[in-house]
Amino acid sequence: MNERPIRVLLVEDNAGDARLLRELLRDAPAFRHELTHVERLAEAQAAVQQKQADVVLLDLSLPDGTGMSTVARMLEAAPDVPIIVLTGLDDESTAVHAVHAGAQDYLVKGQADGGMVARSISYARERKRLEQERRDLLAREHEARLAAEAAVLARDEVLRVVSHDLGNSLSAILVMATVLLRTHTQESHDANAKRIDSIRMIAEQMQRLRQDLLDVSMIEAGRLSMDARPVDVGKVLERACELYSALATEKSIALVCSQIDDSRRVQADEQRLLQVLANLLTNALKFTPAGGEVIVGVEPLDSEVRFFVSDTGSGISPDHLPHLFDRFWTNRTSNPHGAGLGLAIAKGIVEAHGGRIEALSRPGEGSTFTFTIPA
Repeated sequence: MNERPIRVLLVEDNAGDARLLRELLRDAPAFRHELTHVERLAEAQAAVQQKQADVVLLDLSLPDGTGMSTVARMLEAAPDVPIIVLTGLDDESTAVHAVHAGAQDYLVKGQADGGMVARSISYARERKRLEQERRDLLAREHEARLAAEAAVLARDEVLRVVSHDLGNSLSAILVMATVLLRTHTQESHDANAKRIDSIRMIAEQMQRLRQDLLDVSMIEAGRLSMDARPVDVGKVLERACELYSALATEKSIALVCSQIDDSRRVQADEQRLLQVLANLLTNALKFTPAGGEVIVGVEPLDSEVRFFVSDTGSGISPDHLPHLFDRFWTNRTSNPHGAGLGLAIAKGIVEAHGGRIEALSRPGEGSTFTFTIPA
C-alpha cells in the first residue's frame, strides 16, 4: 500500500509567490503531496492545531505577523511540525536566525526549483523526526534516572532496615555472651543452656538475613545456584508441613497439609522448593490470628504441578498486591522491620524453575499464594 501524500501547508499572502510554489511542487518528480494555501498566520495556527499539516512553508512577512515573531508563534502552535521559512534575498539573515530558533530549513524565493523544494521538505521532516527521537531518548533517560534514584533510595532504606535488624541481633548476642561469662559460676547449668540456645537462634536469624541478601543479589545477576534433580512433590510438601507444624501449634493455628493422590515428580532443586514454601508458610502463619487456619497443598495440572498456601488472615490491600513480589518492598504497617526480600526471592526461585507465582487476596477474606513448577 502506498503512503499517503505529504500534507504541505503554504502560508503566503503574496498570490504570485504562492502560485509559483504550487507549480514548482507540481513539477517535482515523484513528490506526492497535497498543498493547502492560507494567507494569514492565524489560519495557519488553526490548521496545524487541527493536525492538518505534515510540513509548513512559512513566509516571514504576513499581514498578522512579521520576522522572528512569526516563527516563534508558529513553533508555539505546532512544536512537532517541521517548518521551512520562505524569505527574499534581502532578508536571508533573518531566515538563518529562524533556523537557529527551531525552523528546519529556509528557501530564498525565486532561487528554488521544484526538486529543491521537495528535497527541503523531505530534509525538514527527517530532521524533525530525529529531533523528536532525541527528545524521546532524553525523556526516557530522565525517567531511567528517576527510577535509578528511586532504586537507590529503596536500597538505602533496605540497608537501614538490615542494619537495624543485624545491630539488634548483635547487641543481644553481646549482652548474652557477657552475662554468660560473668555468671558462669553462679547460675545453674539450665539457665546458661537457655541463653546459649537463644544465642544460637539469633545467630541463625542473622544468617538467614545474610543468605536472603546473597540470594536476591544472585537473582538480580541471573546466577542463582540450582541443583535440579527428580523430586517427589508429595515428599516436599510433607517436609514443609513437618517443619512448620510446631510453630502453627504454638500460635494456635490449624495447619492443614493437603496431599495429592499420585506421586508426581518434577525436575527441581528440592531445597529451593522448600525455601519458597517456607517463605509462604512463614508469612501465612505470621498474619493469621490464633484460631485461624493455614492450608498448604499441591495439585497436578496438565504439564505442571501447582503448590498453594491459603490462610484465613486479614487479607492484603488491593494497593499492596501489585508490589508483593517487588524486591525490597514491604508493608511497614504490618511488617515494620522486614527487609522485603522473601517474596522477591520466592519469585526468583520459581521463575528460575520455569514456573510462575501469584497472589490472590481480599481484605478480610485471607490470602492464597500459588506457584507452579513444570512437571
